[in-house]
Amino acid sequence: MKYTIFAGLLLAGCGAAVTPTAGRAPANAPDTCNAAAHQGLIGMEAASSLALPEPKRLYGPNDAVTMDFNAARLNVQLDETDNIVAITCG
Repeated sequence: MKYTIFAGLLLAGCGAAVTPTAGRAPANAPDTCNAAAHQGLIGMEAASSLALPEPKRLYGPNDAVTMDFNAARLNVQLDETDNIVAITCG
């Protein structure tokens, strides 16, 4: 009996690893958060994004970000120098 359990555990460890994917909108998702209207802020400093409507999330390249998807939320991605590089829904 204990060999059966051990064999089962051993085989379970051989399964393919599931790589988590970020909670991103599908490529053809509608612009539910009106991100297109704010694309003019790309290249500007992060302080420019403070006037954006809520809900919004600002994050940089080394920041932890949850994988939940909120179609109404603006995601403002920053680079290492706190300049805006992308504005998307999610």
